[in-house]
Amino acid sequence: MPKRAKVGQLPPEIKAWLDGALMKGDFSNYHLLEDELAERGYQIGKSSIHRYGQKLERKLSAIKASTQAA
Repeated sequence: MPKRAKVGQLPPEIKAWLDGALMKGDFSNYHLLEDELAERGYQIGKSSIHRYGQKLERKLSAIKASTQAA
């Protein structure tokens, strides 16, 4: 069984902050997000944040496409 993603283990309020920061930053500046999470006490690498950001960006794009088609 693969390891569970570290971002998925974050508390809901931290994950919500990360989602907002990713969208506000146009899904970039992962090293800054890594530093901010470290200041909040969470050691998550920029690669993990990037993988999570890619999934979130795809999900948001799919939602946007489906609402525009409606």
